[in-house]
Amino acid sequence: MKTISKLLSIVLLLALLAGCSKPATTPEVTQAPVEEQPVATEETEEVAAPTEEVVEDLPLYVNLTWHQHQPLYYKNEDGVYTRPWVRVHATKDYLDMAEMIDQAPGMKATINLTPSLIRQLDDFVNNGTKDLYWELAEVPAAELSLEQKTFILERFFDANWDHIIAVFPRYQELLDLRGGTDAEAIAAAVESYTEQDFRDLQIWFNLAWVDPDYLAQEPFKALVDKGRDFGEEDKIVLFDGIKALIAKVIPTHKDLQDQGIIEVITTPYAHPILPLIFDTDLALVGNPKAIMPQERFSYPDDAVFHLQKSLEMYEEHFDMPVRGLWPGEGSVAEEIVSLVSEAGYQWMQTGEPVLVASLGMEGDRFARDGSDTVTDPDTFYRPYYVQGETGEKVAVFFRDWVISDKVGFTYSGMSGEDAAQDMVNRLENIRTSLEGSEGPHIVTIVVDGENAWENYDNDGKEFFHALYSKLAESETLQTITPSEYLELYPEQRDLKTLFPGAWFSANYDTWIGEQEEAEGWDLLAKVRADLAQYEDGTLSATPEALAEAQDFMYLAEGSDWFWWYGTDQDSGQDNYFDEGFRALLKGVYTSLEVEYPAFLDIPIIQPQPLKPTTAISGQTTPVIDGELGEDEWATAAVYEGEEVDPIQNFVYGMDQEKLHLRFDFSEPLGDFRRILVYLNAPGDQYKLMVGLNDETLVSPVSRVIEFMTGNNPITLYKSDGSAWEPEQALEGELAVDGEIVELSLDKTVLGEVSAGSVVPVQIGITGEQPFQFNQSAPLGIQYFSFEPLTSLLRIEDPEGDDFGPGTYTYPTDGVFKAGDFDLTFFDISSDGANLYFSFGVKSEITNGWGSPSGFSVQTFDVYIDKDPGSGTGARMLLPGRNAALSAENGWEMALWLEGWTPQVVVLDADGMPVNYTEATSAMKVYVDNSQNSVVASVPVEFFGEGEPATWAFAVALLGQEGYPADGVWRVRDISQKAEAYRFGGAPSDNNHTRIIDLLVPEGSEVSQQDALSTYPSSASPVDGKGPDDFAIIPVITVESVE
Repeated sequence: MKTISKLLSIVLLLALLAGCSKPATTPEVTQAPVEEQPVATEETEEVAAPTEEVVEDLPLYVNLTWHQHQPLYYKNEDGVYTRPWVRVHATKDYLDMAEMIDQAPGMKATINLTPSLIRQLDDFVNNGTKDLYWELAEVPAAELSLEQKTFILERFFDANWDHIIAVFPRYQELLDLRGGTDAEAIAAAVESYTEQDFRDLQIWFNLAWVDPDYLAQEPFKALVDKGRDFGEEDKIVLFDGIKALIAKVIPTHKDLQDQGIIEVITTPYAHPILPLIFDTDLALVGNPKAIMPQERFSYPDDAVFHLQKSLEMYEEHFDMPVRGLWPGEGSVAEEIVSLVSEAGYQWMQTGEPVLVASLGMEGDRFARDGSDTVTDPDTFYRPYYVQGETGEKVAVFFRDWVISDKVGFTYSGMSGEDAAQDMVNRLENIRTSLEGSEGPHIVTIVVDGENAWENYDNDGKEFFHALYSKLAESETLQTITPSEYLELYPEQRDLKTLFPGAWFSANYDTWIGEQEEAEGWDLLAKVRADLAQYEDGTLSATPEALAEAQDFMYLAEGSDWFWWYGTDQDSGQDNYFDEGFRALLKGVYTSLEVEYPAFLDIPIIQPQPLKPTTAISGQTTPVIDGELGEDEWATAAVYEGEEVDPIQNFVYGMDQEKLHLRFDFSEPLGDFRRILVYLNAPGDQYKLMVGLNDETLVSPVSRVIEFMTGNNPITLYKSDGSAWEPEQALEGELAVDGEIVELSLDKTVLGEVSAGSVVPVQIGITGEQPFQFNQSAPLGIQYFSFEPLTSLLRIEDPEGDDFGPGTYTYPTDGVFKAGDFDLTFFDISSDGANLYFSFGVKSEITNGWGSPSGFSVQTFDVYIDKDPGSGTGARMLLPGRNAALSAENGWEMALWLEGWTPQVVVLDADGMPVNYTEATSAMKVYVDNSQNSVVASVPVEFFGEGEPATWAFAVALLGQEGYPADGVWRVRDISQKAEAYRFGGAPSDNNHTRIIDLLVPEGSEVSQQDALSTYPSSASPVDGKGPDDFAIIPVITVESVE
């Protein structure tokens, strides 16, 4: 693209010479007249066509943006960062990502460095700050404490096992030597590891997180060559090299921007969802059924500060005004456009779904043909101007979802050369599809610039070098920065409105809309209201104290905390981010030298309730008389105490109207023993961590039932956020006879419960010897309505067929138990308002990884064909299942059920699976221990027209995977040989299924083994394969099983 590159450089030089104080003169290379409106004509306005002569054969411009961001990790009391991710990504990603662009002459790209990242990099460079992993690595191996050794064994393998650890033989040897990840395995490794093993591990964790280019250079090369048997002096060499790399990150970006090779852009200060800081009610535009905080959060001045502070930091580091903005998570809305413009930004970027919604189109992305090429490229591949109520227009570039996600999630499974060529081919397909459309056009690709590369071989080096070379040398594709593009082509179409959304959704559901998220926003609102009293002069503080308090507040407004609340994202350490969020809010008060409120000690992410010794198995309606009638509590749940406990058993049951409680004491009770039943009831806003007697509780509670064994009344107390207030005297039945106490209350005492929800409960007694029943975790009362259900379909599945096509074997780690993946039945029933889908499994359902839904290792899929035999809908199952329906069938709706990210899935306008967010928000997923089943209830309204009795269903059971292969929707891989966390028994191809058990009743025409083993085996990548390249699975109708 050398000729065009020269032309571009000349035009830009002329534009710059024309001066920055007036609008840029339209250059010779400009947009051709636009004769036709895009498809969604009601939402767009054309600008007047420029009069300059059109230059023919314009290239297809490519805007490649790398987003570099880390949340603000909090420090411990010693001022040490508690996580290493800023530092290790600095040594592995931030520096070389910029340098590789420089190594390809003619290549241009944009890099987004967020203020929270820059702030922490500065802290490492200017203040000598370290992180906890760094400090522990520097401790002489001979002096490590038991606690330090345990931490190192648990956390110093936090790297990609296949693409980082396995590259270095000694690091892999140390991983193998450690064994499993459970507490028992770690304790054993503490004993088996030698001093030298610990020292080598201290080195290798930090060395492996250095980019391969730098590992081939000194001082790191000597350490890699040495490989093992490191000395303490080697740590000095290692960390001196690490410090040198970190110190180069910002200067290198500045230098490359000064040369015109890259453009550096920024993000609002704390990476907030800026529209939600402006007004949380904007969340209701994209999802009217979102669970909202009780207090509306709306602080437009805070949004202004985030923008202004980002400008100040940018100019301080790069000595020039900023032009471009990547809003936190690409979050935009019409309401913030004026703020962005008045801050001085000229353009910003967001996601494809936002443009789709802004144009009033259906679905969440543009329609694409069989080659994944957009069918209306002229509308999509261009920036649009948006105009706020005040200020100048702001240009918006919209991210190509498919190509961007190929880079982030798919290309790591291909060779670098093949992946680069595939991307170029896709761009050329777009260029070809635009022939006849009047240009110019630009494809915007925005990708996380740090986390994907550890999934590539050699940190993606082959991919980057091949891609940059191909783009730089192309005669038809031209990389360009957004600012350069707008300088060349200032005339663009106007967009009437900018729909509220983010980079992957036309809503803010990831950050607001679930109960945990609502609680987080309520905390933010309470603290912000307190701070406002100092800002308006109601309360006094020094300017320095107020500024510090405000900084803590702004940092707490960042998006990262809310990303991890709720079930839609899971880090495996969400409680860490919860603690960090509340620590920032506490900092608001400590800066003002006042005591922070007690509610900030209450975690939003709470410990999971213990499972009962015996699960509830049906309705319970005992006679409340203090006597144990025969079998009257037989269907109740039982928690067994320790032999020395005064309470031997806590028992609960319920029927359609009443909740029944029983307490079995170790000895007869005297009169006036006070019993306290603490509940964390759904729907209650205020919680406490202390009881009625100021005793410390295991987890937060919102209400308490108090009663005396010698008399009645029964009193309900509720928390007001700081104390317990008596709410009302409860009507109920209470009986005491010797060691037995029985109590019956209306079920409404449990709060705003729904079917299957578990209400955490804690039991205490007072007196000379106060007692709390189980102080390790709360117990749980699981709610069932026991309203009669109408059965629509029930199918038994043969036991012992949890082997996929007949050869699959379980992973070897102990968390996977025999029978976990053996489907026993599938049931659909209805109460008129909801459909209930139940999946039975052979083994007891456990929750070894602590998911919020009560089960961990399984994934259940249901595919619903509402018009079986008509050949409509999607044939391919969800991504990664590697199976399809027959040509006569296709699904219109699916339930994807797992412990963390359950979804109702539908098809977009392009036939691609997408989250049906409203239905997902309304869906309830829980474990019914009485049936040993997982249950999902979905309101009938979301299924549209039709009768379930006429539909067809396909049901599959797979392994859940929190770290799936690229392009796979969170299901576990099958290898040829079983590993700790992978199933075994797969053939040596790439298109075998990941299904472990398939719903196929006895006597079916096609067996499970035949269905899953019959397909054209292929070793080529699955990307691009069609339904007939995979196993074809049968559907089941009500009629077929009657």
